[in-house]
Amino acid sequence: MEGASVTEEAWINFITSQKNEFQIKIQDDFSFMVDFPWYPFTQINAWIPIRRSHYKKERSRSLNVEDYFEYLKKEEDSEEYDRKFFYTPWVGEQFRIWERNWRKHNGYWEHKRTHRPTKFILQFPHLIQEDLDLLQRTGVTIKYSPETKEKLDELAETGHKKYSITVESIDEKLRIKWNKAFNTWFHTLFDIFARYMAIRSEDDPNSDYLPCITQIEEREIEVAYWAAFRANHFWRMVEHSIKESKARSIFDLNYTPFTPARSKKVWKTEMKHDYELRSYQQAGIDKWFENQEFGTIQLPTGAGKTIIGIDAIRQIKQRTLILVPNLALVDQWIDQIGKFIGVQSAEIGIFTGQKKAFRQYQIVISTFQLLAQYLQDFHALEKKEMDKVSRDKILVKDTIGFFTDKFGLLIADESHHIQAETFRHIAVDLEIPRRMALSATIEKTLHSSLVVSCMGPIIHKINYGLLAREGFIAPIYSERIHIPLTSEEKTIINQKGKSSYGKVSRESRYKMFAVQKLLESPLTSQTLIFTSRINHAKILHKFLKERKITTTLLTGETVLNDKEFNILLDKFRQREINTLILVKMLNEGFDAPADTIIIVSGTKNRREQIQRVGRATRPGKVAKFFELIIDPMELKYEFDVAEARSIDDVIEPHVQDLLLPRDEKRALNKLVDEIKLFLYE
Repeated sequence: MEGASVTEEAWINFITSQKNEFQIKIQDDFSFMVDFPWYPFTQINAWIPIRRSHYKKERSRSLNVEDYFEYLKKEEDSEEYDRKFFYTPWVGEQFRIWERNWRKHNGYWEHKRTHRPTKFILQFPHLIQEDLDLLQRTGVTIKYSPETKEKLDELAETGHKKYSITVESIDEKLRIKWNKAFNTWFHTLFDIFARYMAIRSEDDPNSDYLPCITQIEEREIEVAYWAAFRANHFWRMVEHSIKESKARSIFDLNYTPFTPARSKKVWKTEMKHDYELRSYQQAGIDKWFENQEFGTIQLPTGAGKTIIGIDAIRQIKQRTLILVPNLALVDQWIDQIGKFIGVQSAEIGIFTGQKKAFRQYQIVISTFQLLAQYLQDFHALEKKEMDKVSRDKILVKDTIGFFTDKFGLLIADESHHIQAETFRHIAVDLEIPRRMALSATIEKTLHSSLVVSCMGPIIHKINYGLLAREGFIAPIYSERIHIPLTSEEKTIINQKGKSSYGKVSRESRYKMFAVQKLLESPLTSQTLIFTSRINHAKILHKFLKERKITTTLLTGETVLNDKEFNILLDKFRQREINTLILVKMLNEGFDAPADTIIIVSGTKNRREQIQRVGRATRPGKVAKFFELIIDPMELKYEFDVAEARSIDDVIEPHVQDLLLPRDEKRALNKLVDEIKLFLYE
């Protein structure tokens, strides 16, 4: 068969030409000989050619975790980095690719033609049956003694145990061990595991990875406590993939889920259960428990994320730390906890810049900022960088000693704040076993990976469309109104160029007339007007005042303290004030229900846009959302900014449009048309 091609067609032609059946004999040592690599022998997996000289060297190669992460730092694909954190099936997909490579391309057989006899030895006994089936299908008669056949059948059933991995909890750490036979193949599996665990320490894509995996022995690694939950998720997905696979198991996985012990301390406070979860809230808490009390829940503003966290507190009955980004949310959590489970404010600890009473309480609420500052001081003390410590060192050590491991449940509200470098230590240093992140706006960015890696993957997510369809939030009328430039504004742009785009777009004369028309309409009542500069907020406030339209400025300059802020907010809630002009305040976390949002100018920040829409989506009325942007036919600058912050994928306008009452939709369309006609005429 000189010069024959190693193809299926050539093999079939060869078999057809034989007078007798083609036979191979499997010896008692499970080896067999062939003269040259005919078609089926390039496809088998259980047996490998003995001449693969590099196999022995490859098998003895040791794993070095530190070297691997140094290599990964240079090779990391930013798109894949983003995908592995937010795309739930990532682990399963990668594992199936790895499994297929092991079965079909084990690296020890190259498709070469040789006319020398080749001895094939059994190396992967768990794949025996697949190879035997393949050889018989392609016309090969297999001969072996009864004793050999019996042993081969046994190996086909138990061979996967030759290659084993053990994943278990030891001393509150997750340990992963594998046997010597599996050593080579763990390098390639570790490649997937390490990529899944590789978490940037800072927002900079060139920063180091957080140290979360340590090598203990040659074939044993340990995962840090804070990262054990993420590793747990990885091996759980691998186990699921193995069980779901229709093919025979390729290795033996002894997986014991990482489950932190519950605190022995008895929950002292009586809790009532004075609420009923909505269907999507119940689904969220169920998925959190299914994910071993670890995960991120993403729901729109106004959908009731807080009550999911409160239900977790009621069911877990462990000392709980709640982290929030501002003082207003501290008060909201206290009110909601008292309302739904009966734990009153006197029984809740506070750790903020205003109050620090937290040691004897079973629920403690803290701001991200303050706890992050204490942790930064603590790390500076450890490094003996005394110039970076801003507080009494004994107080810092004592406080952090309390927060580090005294809690059984961590709830991070508006958890996208964890992505900032100042909050990184909170997620990494606090040894709190059960973790729940709540947010309306976790975007798929490098920075947000810290949230889902340390608090858990996004396990439950719902968009505005579904909630509006079910009646849980108001349907949204969303409209962009294009604003023409005045002749004076066009002149400024022609003279000053790009440097004038922002100011001209923001302070457009016709934008102010559009705001006036919207506020004069009976279709708008409780209105929040957002702009991007305090100076512009003042200009707009003055313009409307001159036209006898009452508005209230709510900025850091007009509201000097929390007391004044809360008074103004209460007046808005009670409809004593109808219109607020804001810059950043009320972007998130404040319960100030409006029915109309007007964006006069803004940034590219999608999260900010989502939070602002959520101010008007309380059920009962139509939520009106108007964006005023300069006509892109005259100046494209602001259109590009608006496109970058677009949240159509979140609010789903096509769904909202079907839910809007016809009469109100018709009236709103008429209002917008009248404004456009007025502006352009």
